[in-house]
Amino acid sequence: MPMHNEFMTTNQHGWLSYGEGDNSHLTLEQRQMVEESSRERREQLGGLLGVVVVSVYEHCCDQQVNFPDGSLLGVETDPSAISDIVARASAELANWR
Repeated sequence: MPMHNEFMTTNQHGWLSYGEGDNSHLTLEQRQMVEESSRERREQLGGLLGVVVVSVYEHCCDQQVNFPDGSLLGVETDPSAISDIVARASAELANWR
């Protein structure tokens, strides 16, 4: 999953970032920088609570909350806690540019 970080840049097509995954096209030094940045970012972020997804279609949107393996919350979590992460995601999206 790409992780946007200080190596993120813009080009004529939009955002470009490098994250964990197949970065074999990068030099050893570049891969080490990406891995170190990813490790530091994971430490700053803390544990994953869940993933809020909004898919945008031509005529509507579809939203959902997912709990991948390792998430700190799950389907059995109190609905108010799940509403809290949806509210946090909404606030972050409103400020995202």
